Amino acid sequence: MMPVLCHSLLIILLFLAACAPIESVSRHGTVVDSITGATEKSSLWSPCTRNQALVWERQSERDSGAALQAARCYAVLARNGTNKSLRLENAVKGRNMAEAAVGREPKNPRAHYLAAYLAGLEAENHTLKGLSLVPVIERGALEASRLDPGLDHGGPDRMLGELYLRAPDPPVSIGDLEKAIFHYRRAVMQDPDFVENRLGLAEAYLEDEDLGPACDQLQQILIRMPPANAWKGPWRQALGLMRQLCEMETQDN
Repeated sequence: MMPVLCHSLLIILLFLAACAPIESVSRHGTVVDSITGATEKSSLWSPCTRNQALVWERQSERDSGAALQAARCYAVLARNGTNKSLRLENAVKGRNMAEAAVGREPKNPRAHYLAAYLAGLEAENHTLKGLSLVPVIERGALEASRLDPGLDHGGPDRMLGELYLRAPDPPVSIGDLEKAIFHYRRAVMQDPDFVENRLGLAEAYLEDEDLGPACDQLQQILIRMPPANAWKGPWRQALGLMRQLCEMETQDN
C-alpha cells in the first residue's frame, strides 16, 4: 500500500472515530461484527435476557417460531456477553436452535442467517474450531443471500464479504479477494447508506491495491456520516483533503 494512502486512510479512520457515533464504525476484524453492523436496532437484534432464551428454547420443540426467537436471543447474548465461556455456550445453544428452525422452515432466510451468524460467534469463541466452521458460515450466508439479500441491510453478502476477506487462502480455507469484493458490492447495492457495507468494500479494495475505488468508498462514508454541528467545519475540510489525497494517489498509479 502506498505511503500517502496509508496516511490518508489513517486520517479518515481517526476522524471517523472522533466525530461519528461509535456504533456506526465499530469493527473488530471478525466475521461476526460485520454481520450486524454491531448495533443494528431492529427486531432481529433487540435486547433479551437469558431467561427469555430458555423459555423460547423449551417451547422450540412444538413451535418453530420459538426456535428462531431462541436463536436470535442467544445470538444477542453471545455477542454482548463479557464471559468467554458463557459466550461460547450461548453461541452453541443458539446455533442448535437456528439449525432446528432451518430444518422446519428451510425457506426462512432469518433461520439461515442466524445459523451462519451463530457459527461465526462459535468460531470466534472457540478458535480451534474456526476453520471447520467456515463452510457452515458460507453455506448459511449464501442461502440467506439467495432468499433475502436485503436482510439486515445486506447482511448475508456483508457476511460473505468478510468471510472471503478474512479466511486463509486455498488450500487451507476459502479466502478469495475477488469474491469478497463481489459480495461487499452486493451488500452496498442492498443498502448504500449502511456504513459497514462500504467499510468492508473499501478494505477489500485496499487489500487488492485498487486505490481509486477504495478512495471512492471512503469518501462516500464521510459524505454519509456528517458530524455534529461543532465538527462540521473540520469535517468539510477533512472531506476536501480526502478528495485531494485520493486524486493524487490515482494520478500516481
